[in-house]
Amino acid sequence: MKRHVGGLISFSLLTLITGGCQPDAPIGLPVLAGRVEPKPPNVLRDAIAFFTREFSASGGVAIMQPDGSGRQPLPGAEAGFEPAISPNGRRIAFSRNTDIGVTAIYIMDVDAGVARPIVGGLTLNPTPVWSPDGCQIAFRSVLETSGGPIGRISIINADGTGLRQVTPEPGPLDFAFDEGPTWSPDGTRLAFTRNSVLHVINVDGTGMTALPNEDLAGTPSWSPDGERIAYFSLDPTGDIHVRNADGSNLVALTTNPEFESWPRWSADGSQLVISRVIGEQVAVVRINADGTGDASLTPAGIDDFTPDWSRRPRSQRGGLPASQCTGAQ
Repeated sequence: MKRHVGGLISFSLLTLITGGCQPDAPIGLPVLAGRVEPKPPNVLRDAIAFFTREFSASGGVAIMQPDGSGRQPLPGAEAGFEPAISPNGRRIAFSRNTDIGVTAIYIMDVDAGVARPIVGGLTLNPTPVWSPDGCQIAFRSVLETSGGPIGRISIINADGTGLRQVTPEPGPLDFAFDEGPTWSPDGTRLAFTRNSVLHVINVDGTGMTALPNEDLAGTPSWSPDGERIAYFSLDPTGDIHVRNADGSNLVALTTNPEFESWPRWSADGSQLVISRVIGEQVAVVRINADGTGDASLTPAGIDDFTPDWSRRPRSQRGGLPASQCTGAQ
């Protein structure tokens, strides 16, 4: 039987802790050892960001290379979780608790190491994700109701302007809880779950469509080529599944007894990173897109959560500089 681990995963399982016009510096993930003047990277390439308590009791965002080496905290992202690397690798979004049970989304220029909130007062973990052009953030927003907070999918500009709800309200007698947004690579649609069923919707809020999804889903992630959506299943609980973007062709990538979740694609779509409960440990694990090549990236005795893989390999640019986004500061 798989272990249900409260406090780790989105979809009610996650409640953590009470291309640019300028040329890029020719660096990927930095190695601080041996440098005379160490500094944070100005571009995250071939990098995996994740939440860990390895470097402080309160935890925070850290980064490592895809083989698990070069682990180090990301300055300025202390106490941050649910990291999301911008398409051009220059910025990172993450969630951070601002009070007991209250969360805000922050954006940070990786080179400057100064985070600023763009939306706050959230009572559920928002799971921020960047638009492909790096100009907007989709996230799970909150509506307060007499029965408690419920989730909806909203979009906000990366400078904190233009907040709007995307997913529609259900009928007066219906219940809907939305979460886990993920952008299509062309930026025109979002996939998400409503009551654990995969849906897609246009970013203007039109055309919401449920996908065939008898296995139910959490934390979906759209593949870089736009062809597939990866997610963790609820029936059976905690396996990594993949479907075509139209809901067809279910493939179970993992069938392990351990609980697995939070799949995120590599930039070329050939691999994913996931969260896996291994005994008493929660680890970041890398797998091939066909489910083979299983490799844990987390050292023994350490817990790592909610990984994100940069969408920018060394050979590509991605996204717009912030100055070119509408309303950018």
